[in-house]
Amino acid sequence: MTGQATDQQLREHAVRLIRDRHATRAFRPEPVPEETLRAIFTLAGAAPSNSNAQPWRVAVASGASRDRLADAIRAAHAGQRRSAEFPYSEAMYEPAHQARRAAFGAELYGTLGISPEDHAARAAYDVASLGFYGAPHVAFLFVGGDGDPRLAADVGAYLQTLLLAMAAHGVASCPQGLLSFYADQVRAELGVTGGRLLVGVAFGHADGTAPVNQLATPRAELAATTTFHD
Repeated sequence: MTGQATDQQLREHAVRLIRDRHATRAFRPEPVPEETLRAIFTLAGAAPSNSNAQPWRVAVASGASRDRLADAIRAAHAGQRRSAEFPYSEAMYEPAHQARRAAFGAELYGTLGISPEDHAARAAYDVASLGFYGAPHVAFLFVGGDGDPRLAADVGAYLQTLLLAMAAHGVASCPQGLLSFYADQVRAELGVTGGRLLVGVAFGHADGTAPVNQLATPRAELAATTTFHD
């Protein structure tokens, strides 16, 4: 096998890994073996960071701690006790972003059989998602140091590397921004101090029978996001 053929195979595998990875919103209950978990998170640690600072801090909940945390987050949600450590506002999205979000929401809820006017069903689905879509594991990514946005960019690079590492090991995943709104519950259950909670990631084995896992989300055309300067 020539070096050129090897390079082409590597490129094809990388393209397939990136394009085939998608958010999973229905999981089977069986856990991922510990050996696989450790391999995934070790590989994710190869993510790039400014000056090799590696400012991410990660807490993974499984088993009883996962179940207690889901209960605590749902209780906080029911009591409207949010504790987001990064500011959030709908106003942060440009009109183009809002249009993409609206289109995605329509497709997601349509796949679930929820009409646009059925706000109660949408709210119920949000509550259900706080159980990590049934995933047996959930990882929480914290931005270390003072949680500066520049450090958050490095944790974003770690997040993508983690998702691809999971995909490479046949493990499905779903980043959940909503989980970051309940930092107090995450910290209390998992004993995390310092940093700022950026995102949670539900992961495990996908339920292949769930229609929601067949949802395909389009991406913007290159020209809509990228400009090349000569």
